[in-house]
Amino acid sequence: MKVLLIDNETTLLEKLKRLIPGDEVVRRFDSFDSREAREFDLVILSGSSLGPLVGNEDKFSQEIYFIKNTAKPLIGICFGFELIVTAFGGELKKLDKKDRGEKEIEILNKTIYGKEKVNVYENHEWGVESVPNDFNILAKSVTGPEIITHKALPIYGFQFHPENFTDELAGDEVFLQLFSQLKGTSV
Repeated sequence: MKVLLIDNETTLLEKLKRLIPGDEVVRRFDSFDSREAREFDLVILSGSSLGPLVGNEDKFSQEIYFIKNTAKPLIGICFGFELIVTAFGGELKKLDKKDRGEKEIEILNKTIYGKEKVNVYENHEWGVESVPNDFNILAKSVTGPEIITHKALPIYGFQFHPENFTDELAGDEVFLQLFSQLKGTSV
């Protein structure tokens, strides 16, 4: 499986590359060409260390445009999750305090992992105020949606970081299960 990994300046790039099965090509968010995505089976949007998306939408306009206009299988992680929410008309909210560290999430769709609750790693200051109409929530926590999926397109968003603390937490296992579901959905 050929994966295009769009790096939004994540500090966890090497961990994310190790998590992704298959061959990935990395492009920075400000230098990828959306036409290049045609060559790939899946696109992954990384987290970011560049600050909030809210107020900086212009900086990420190329990525937002791509998200809105692709039928490619797509996964967004943390900041990538927020990009997906924004691109499809959802709203973000600044959390009262930074959400960092281990967190329990509730899996709403038991078929995706087989457990009701798992622990994952969080590191973000923004959460989802409203999920876009075309999306279902697959998992949630006390601060909001944690995994979403588009109702008709092969798109998933993860608010947490599945690439971090893979030996101690279950975020990677949940990610890999949903990743494997996208393998047969290439456009």
